[in-house]
Amino acid sequence: MKFQKIKNDLRTRWTLQLYKEYGNICYQYGLYLKKPLILIEDLKSTWGNWNSHAKIITLSTLLIEEYPWEVVIGVLKHEIAHQIVTDVFFSNDKHGKDFQKACNLIGLPKEFCKCTLEIEHKILHIRNGKNGSDDENILRKLEKLLSLAQSANENEALLAMEKVQELYAKYNIKRIQEGLDSEYYSLVVHIKKKKAPSTYVYVASLLQAHYFVNVIFSQLYDPLADESFQTLEILGTRHNVLMAEYVFHFLIERMEALWKNYQKEKSATSRYKLSYQKGLLVGFREKLDQLQKDKLKKQKQSKNNFSPESINTLLVLEDQKLQVFTKKLFPRIVQKVSSSNQVFTEHYDKGKKEGEKIILNKGVTQQNKEKRFLNS
Repeated sequence: MKFQKIKNDLRTRWTLQLYKEYGNICYQYGLYLKKPLILIEDLKSTWGNWNSHAKIITLSTLLIEEYPWEVVIGVLKHEIAHQIVTDVFFSNDKHGKDFQKACNLIGLPKEFCKCTLEIEHKILHIRNGKNGSDDENILRKLEKLLSLAQSANENEALLAMEKVQELYAKYNIKRIQEGLDSEYYSLVVHIKKKKAPSTYVYVASLLQAHYFVNVIFSQLYDPLADESFQTLEILGTRHNVLMAEYVFHFLIERMEALWKNYQKEKSATSRYKLSYQKGLLVGFREKLDQLQKDKLKKQKQSKNNFSPESINTLLVLEDQKLQVFTKKLFPRIVQKVSSSNQVFTEHYDKGKKEGEKIILNKGVTQQNKEKRFLNS
């Protein structure tokens, strides 16, 4: 009896959160919709439902209990798209042109724009997706090079990392030069903290500078904890999003490991951790900057038809497409300047030297499908 009361109380809180999400979606996309009744029920064959006569949006209990909140929001937006079709377009369209137009209006990812949703596929679609043999080949080559970069021989490891960066940049530039259409994805990384450490902001900046992605920090609700936590969302083409996600986790883990070693060796207190880790990231970033400069120098000496200037122009155009995609998902995005913390020079400099030695290595991961309907 007590368990049922707790469960009912939690369901009430989830419903209140869904009303907040509904209001935020309407605000973000400038929608003026009449607020529907939102229910959470034990649906058997659907993840969600829009009742246009009673003006009710119903979501599945299992959806909320078992899957990440960004998936819940995707299903909620799917039902809001149905509401737009009936209440704004005055149409009876189920999943046709009017519905697709409504989905586009609220920046709904294409996986949620169909009448069925394979949730595991949605979660893993970036890892398991087939975006053409070129994408698969580049990811396989990068994995091999990252594995080679684990070599105990420092020169071999550095050479492998240089090849990773060179191949990675070359592939992106080749795609842009050939005018291939870019399909963009978003991937949410759950930080599981109320506030992201400032070092995470440094890592995000590094990813944007070197890995052809945008990184957005936001809050996402955790229904089981009944609290919101910081997340970062990586936006870009499939292979770029995967690479950036890998580099993010790699750097966070490496920063912690190197700090523990330094702390032990120097008997440094946690007061100096931020200075040391910022130094690490600056050192690693400068290393990537140098690799990029060397690549541009090689480009000038090569006899291909594209000068560094024309490549820069192409990169700007590609970046503009990514900005359009980002704006579609985050129409009212606000840029925040990270607060500058006190830096202890001695520890920062030691960190910077270690950062210059970091070799990007190891492999990139993969992973499994339940199909249900998304009803109107």
